[in-house]
Amino acid sequence: MTPLIPKQTKNDKGDPTRAGLLLALGITLAVLIIPWIPEAATTLQWQRGESALVRLLGGITSHLTHWSWDHLIWDLAAFVTLSFASLRLLPERYPLCLLLAAVIIPMEIGLCQLSLETYRGLSGIDSALFGLILVGLWRSPTGSTMSRLIAIGGGALFVIKSIYELMTLDTLFISNSTHDFVPAVSAHLTGMLCGLLAGKVPWQFTGHHPEDRRPDLVSRGEA
Repeated sequence: MTPLIPKQTKNDKGDPTRAGLLLALGITLAVLIIPWIPEAATTLQWQRGESALVRLLGGITSHLTHWSWDHLIWDLAAFVTLSFASLRLLPERYPLCLLLAAVIIPMEIGLCQLSLETYRGLSGIDSALFGLILVGLWRSPTGSTMSRLIAIGGGALFVIKSIYELMTLDTLFISNSTHDFVPAVSAHLTGMLCGLLAGKVPWQFTGHHPEDRRPDLVSRGEA
């Protein structure tokens, strides 16, 4: 007689949705706490001219810092919304998406945006999550034409937003007329690419394939 072996569930290897929610909650709390700690944002921002190790660490923590409450509220609202959607579509890819964006975006700023001396902002991460959502919609288990049309439309809107920011040197949702920073559009584009990559590369958080699941002005940069 063949012994009965319990079918393995997600909880046997960890629930990716729960892990992602805890990660998102931790980031949200950090973003909200940092402004209340004197000099914390300055210490944690990315700063050109520092040692390689300090730039690496500052690059990761810079995503948690912001130039103003207006900047923070817009970035955090987008992060919470996009995290919720990402964890509904591709929870296994959520940690990888955040990791890629957190590391690669500051590297791009350091190498390609030589006019920026400092960098803060969460919207590079937001852009990465948006890219991950586009992949999730495209690879939806239902395979509906509508979900793919939404993904195409979302990608087109992101391109239009980026072109607007490049041409005006202003953010779409936050006017820089009252804040001393410029939009780091390249960080948004880099974040988007990180999200698309995280959604496509072979990566299994729990051993389950995603298809098996349900569905100064010139010296400061922000994302």
